[in-house]
Amino acid sequence: MAAFTLSAEPRPTVSSIKQLFEFLSDFGNFKSILPDDKVENFTYDKDSCSFNIKGITPMSIRLAEKKPYETLFFSSEGLSKFNFKLRVNFKGEAEQTGTSAVEMQGDLNPFILKMAEKSLLALVNSMNQKLSQLQIQTP
Repeated sequence: MAAFTLSAEPRPTVSSIKQLFEFLSDFGNFKSILPDDKVENFTYDKDSCSFNIKGITPMSIRLAEKKPYETLFFSSEGLSKFNFKLRVNFKGEAEQTGTSAVEMQGDLNPFILKMAEKSLLALVNSMNQKLSQLQIQTP
């Protein structure tokens, strides 16, 4: 197996760090940062979500750790050939806009990694771009 880390460049956020952190802490909202044209069969419950991304194995993730207004840490669940961790990092004051950065770490067969790396990096970059551009309205 080959360990890998794929990171998106930090991007300025449109909404406050606190709004984005709370929004993404709810799996019902997770689909909003996934690429619309590539996601199929998205399902979620309170603790996890699963979905298929065309060209990549089906994924199931669970929220593993929350560090309020700094980091959300997700881990894959029940995947035999592809284990990964997804980390969303926020920088800035909770009530202000700041930056977001999405990072994926995992282990894959080196041959499969070579084939999937471009798609996985595109996924990480797309998620980060969508997250940074979310405009969350407070009631």
